Parts: sequence; structure tokens; C-alpha cells
Amino acid sequence: MAMRSIGWLAGLPLLAGAWIAATAFAEPRLEAALDASARTVAAGTGRDGAEPWLRVEARGRDLVASGEAPMQGALDEARAALAAVPGHRRILDRLGLVAEVSPFTWAAVHRAPDRLDLIGHRPAEIGRTALAETLSAGLPAGLSLRDAARAARGAPEPFSEAARFLLAQVQRLKPGATAAMSDRILSIHGEAASVEAYAGLMADLAQPPAGFTVGEVAVEPALVSPFTWSAGRGPDGIRLDGYTVSEADRAAILAAARLLADGAPVTDSMRTARGLPAGIDARALIDRAFAALALVREGRVSLDDSALSIRGAAIDIQAVREAETLAGSLPAGVSRGTVALTASPVSPYLVTIRRGPDAFTLTGHLPDAEARAAIRAALRPYLYGERIIDRTRLADGGPPSLLDGLTAGIGIIGQLAEGEVTVRDQSLRVAGEGLYPESARRIAMEAARIAPAGWRIDVAVEGRGAAPVRDPAACRETFAALAAEPTLRFDPGSADLKAAFYPVLDEVAGLARACPQARIEVAGHDDPPGTVVPPAPKEAPAPSTAKAKPGAKPGRQAEKPVGKPAETSSMPDPGLPQRRAAAIVDYLLKAGIPADRIAAAPAEAATDRRAVAFALRS
Repeated sequence: MAMRSIGWLAGLPLLAGAWIAATAFAEPRLEAALDASARTVAAGTGRDGAEPWLRVEARGRDLVASGEAPMQGALDEARAALAAVPGHRRILDRLGLVAEVSPFTWAAVHRAPDRLDLIGHRPAEIGRTALAETLSAGLPAGLSLRDAARAARGAPEPFSEAARFLLAQVQRLKPGATAAMSDRILSIHGEAASVEAYAGLMADLAQPPAGFTVGEVAVEPALVSPFTWSAGRGPDGIRLDGYTVSEADRAAILAAARLLADGAPVTDSMRTARGLPAGIDARALIDRAFAALALVREGRVSLDDSALSIRGAAIDIQAVREAETLAGSLPAGVSRGTVALTASPVSPYLVTIRRGPDAFTLTGHLPDAEARAAIRAALRPYLYGERIIDRTRLADGGPPSLLDGLTAGIGIIGQLAEGEVTVRDQSLRVAGEGLYPESARRIAMEAARIAPAGWRIDVAVEGRGAAPVRDPAACRETFAALAAEPTLRFDPGSADLKAAFYPVLDEVAGLARACPQARIEVAGHDDPPGTVVPPAPKEAPAPSTAKAKPGAKPGRQAEKPVGKPAETSSMPDPGLPQRRAAAIVDYLLKAGIPADRIAAAPAEAATDRRAVAFALRS
């Protein structure tokens, strides 16, 4: 037994040596196999062009795993694949997830003419190499990308499309510019490389990638010299060329052009650039330039650096003078350029006088200042508190007898409640509304004989609704009340209608329309013996051809007194009652009472009378 034990013990060293020899031979091979399997797993985390994020090291039969997975699913998949590697004893897990950032920011910086730097964060699911290949596609030769962005989760989709869009924009800017995204908001900062580059950038920003919006855009336009701009006007509308200093000023220019064009086309060929000389107020320049263009029928207003020029055919001769005046009062910093406007006779020659509720409005052209003064003088007898709004311009080309035609038309609209007279060459048209149907019919019948020789006249006057007809008894009753009205008393020595007369006279006219069988007599009145007549005015009053406007409201005064100027005297004027009656009759005729139904009473009817009297004769 002892001999057997000694023999077994003697064999142990031999067995240990064999085991050691076997281990020393097999373990490196096992570790190499384990490492190869682990590397295969690590390489599998770099699918779809992404760089492998998993790093594995075999230490004997142990695997040491490290790295940051772009997503939880990728992390779980890598752990499962490592667990399935044959021959490993344990896994030292040092894995994690790439951090998620919010907001997800990324930017392209135009660092140098030949280099773009990418900073911020890049999507963890897209490898650096794959992203570089995607973004480099289409870049100009010689322009390189340097990607210093860190991988992170939380990138908006589609990130690559937005990044390519920003790279395209930053290339249009000078070095130092930045194009960035913050989640789904894009922003641009820098200076445009050229006028064309700025235009292209602004056009692209109007259509960002789907799902993204444009935030701050702080891009300076390119600097140009000389700075030029022009606005041309012709049969095809208005065309805008040259440069504008900002998009806001472009909008202001377009608004001014469309207002002036009044529906005609406006063509915008302007480009945005810097270079307007310092000290010039762009908005003041816009206002003055379009004030000048309004004087041009066909031509151009242009700016060359600081000089403003006006060239072409003026709308009329007055515009030539106005352009000279305008060129002498330009905004600060703007100098006078060339002013070369010519004026041709206006054709067709148009003039319009419109009577509204509160004013006579004159538009169109007149031959000279004297004609303008003559028209205003012709209107004066018909003014009862109304204004004259004169918008006429001076121009050659007026037809013969223009003033005669306008004066004839004024005589007609002076009898209307509202209306207008229009001269177009040698054609006269009167349109409007008479206070009463009778006056409308009378105007239409008399119009043909007032037009100048060789002129054509067209009258379109309508009367207001007719009053209902009353029975004779009601007419006598109403008239009796009016006849007793005590307010119709003229001032001493005067035959001028007073504002207090108008309501009563309008009622008399209305009664006459409602009582077609009645004939009205008007008797004037004398002044009491010993009445002192006030001094005559310095200027002679107008003749009694125009009385108060029929239908005028109380408080309106005739522009000029009617009748013979009174003298300071206490002697009675034997013709005064007749003139006063005639003034009343004239008013009522204009109010539409037919001439065969209104008349002044015989002279003896006014003896010792102290107020106007009416008599109804059936």
C-alpha cells in the first residue's frame, strides 16, 4: 500500500505539468475566439452607415463592454448579442445611452471661405461618417466640412433635410455667418455675399423644409455702389427697378406704387442691397419720389446715389412747374438731378363740377389761372354755406368756348339739389336731381338753348318724388296759415332773401305742388315812414339773378345781396315792394312752381303793407 501511494504522488507533478501545458496552449486560442466573436457583435452596432458605438475587450474569458447606445432598443440588442457569445464567463457591463438634449441644437458656421464647421449636437442614430457623407453631397469643390458636433438623442425629423437646407443658406453668406436650428426653428445670421445671394436666400426662407419654421433672420444685404433705383410709368403700368434697402422699404415702395397705379399693373424688379448714402431718410425719399412720379404721364423717376432725376412726358403743363418746385425741396441728403419734363395738350379735355350736400367740387383741367378764377366767380351766387373744393389742374388743349359751356352748366346745377356738369372736349353733360319734378322738366326743356354754338348737350336730371295732391278745401286752409306767417319781413331798404324766409317759402312751394289748381300771388312790402336805411356796402352787390338755393336749410345765407343797393335815406322807395315780390317769385320759380301759377301782385297791393303777403287764386 505504501508503495502505491508513493507512486500516485510521484505522478502528480507530471499531471500538473500536463495541465499547465494544455492551459498555456489553449487559453490564448480561447481568448482570441472570444474576442473575435465580441468584435463581430460590436461591428454589428454600426449598421446603415453609422459608426459602431459598442466597444468590447476580452480579458481571458471575461468580456468588458463599454459605449453609449443611440437608443434603448439598440442597447438591449447589444446586451443580448454579447450574452449569446459562446465561451465567455461573465460580462463586465459598462454600457449606457447617449444623452437626450432639449432643445436639440445644431449649427453650421461659415468659418472660412473653404470651410464650414458643424457644432452643437448631431443625431446619435446617424453616425458621424454617414452624416458627413449626406451633408457633403452637392457642396462646391474645395469647400470642406469639419464636424465637431456631439452625438445626442432628441433630434427633430427629418434632421438631415433641415441641415442640408441650412448649409445651402450659409454658403450664400460671407465668412462669419451662422445657420442654426433649435428643435424645429431655423435661424440665419450674417452678411449676404452678393445681391443675388441675398435674393436667393430670402426666396428659400419663404419655403422652409416641411415641419420647420423660420425664426430670426438677421442678414445684412450686400453692399453695392453706385446705389440706383427707379420707378417708370407708362401705358403698361408702373415698373420698379434698382435697389431697395430692406424688405420693409420694398413693401412701402410697392404700396405707394399700387396707390398711384390705381389698378394698373405694378412690376417689381427691385433687389435688396445696402449702399444708400448715409443721412438719407429712405421713407422720405419714397414719398418724394412718388410725388414726382404722379406728375409723369410716361417717364421715369430715378435715383443715382444721392441725385434724384425726373424725365419724360408730364401729365399737364402745371406738372412741369410742379416738378421744378419739387426738385428744389428734396429730403436731406438728396440732391437735384436732371429734371426734363415736356407737356402736350391734354386730350380728351375733361372738366367736372359737382354739387354735393356741402360743397362744389371742381376736377379736371382748365387752361389758366384766369379761367379758374372765372369759374369760382360763376359759382359764387349759388353758394349758401357750401365750400368750393378746387382740384383742377392747368393744361393746354381746352375746347373753344370752354368757359361759356361751364358757365351754362353752372347755371343748371345751381338749380339742382345735387348734380354735376361735365365737359368733355365740346360735349356738355348735366346730371343730377332737382328738388321737384317740375324744375327737372323745365331744366331739360331749357338746356338745349344754353349750350355754346357747336357743342352737344346731354341733360339727365330727375325730380324727387311728387307730393300727394290735396283737395281744394285743404289747400285753402293750409295756405291761410302760411299767409299769416309773420317772419317774411325784409330788412330796411333791402330786397335780399333772409335765412328765416327759406322754410316758409319751401312750404309754399310744397303747397303749390300739392294744389295744382291754385295760383299764387306774392305782394311785397314797403318800409315804415321814417325808416333809416343802412349805408350801402363798399362792393356793389350782384344782381338778383340768383336767390337762395331752393330747399336750403334755415341759416344758409345768400352769397351776394339781391337787388339795388340801398342808400342812407328816410325817403320811401316806390319800387322796393315790387323788387321784394320779384325776389320771392324768383325763388319759388326755381323751387319748381310753373310760371303760369306764380306771379307778383299788382303794385297797389303793397300799399302800406309791412310784411310779404300771399294770396291764393283758384
